[in-house]
Order: sequence, then structure tokens, then C-alpha cells
Amino acid sequence: MAENNGARSYKGEVIGDSMAITINFKWLLQILAGTALLVYTFWQYEGRIQELERNMTIALEDIAIFEEERAIQEAKHIEQLEAQMQEQNVWIEQELGINLNPFSWGKGKK
Repeated sequence: MAENNGARSYKGEVIGDSMAITINFKWLLQILAGTALLVYTFWQYEGRIQELERNMTIALEDIAIFEEERAIQEAKHIEQLEAQMQEQNVWIEQELGINLNPFSWGKGKK
């Protein structure tokens, strides 16, 4: 083979069974630290997502309870208003002698 004085990225030798991979110890520590950082970050995000899902479930349950209570209170309020209006109509008819039903105005004259 002719000798080439250019730069080569690898040796042209045949790789044998005794191939050894070498890695710098500083690089190994950096890879381990980076991997640990990624795992810890993922773990933190996963925990935060689970906490938010739990809080969302609790909030939805609270909203459903408040909605039921609001509906009950609204029904009670409507009943109270109807009873109050009925009492006012009875009072007006008794005290003032005025019949508020326009359909019954002609019945008394016959």
C-alpha cells in the first residue's frame, strides 16, 4: 500500500478479538452525572404531573359538590319567593279587597 501523508480518522488495521474500548474517567463521570440529572428531572416532572392530576380530581369533586348545593339552595330560594308572593297576594286580597285575577273579575257581577 502506498503511503499517504494525509490525515486519517482510523487505522486500517484489522480489529481483533482483543479489542478494548477506552473512555476517559472524567467523561465517564460526566456521562453518569448527566444521566442522573436527566433521571432526577424526569422524576420531578412526573411527580408534579401526578400531584396536579390529584389536585384536579379533588377540585372537580369539590365543584360537583358545590354545584349540587347551589342547585338545592336555588330551589329553596325559588320556593321562598313563591311563598312570599302568595302571601302578598293573599294580603292584598284580604286587606284591600282587590281580586288580582283578571279572569275572575266578571264572575261576581252575574
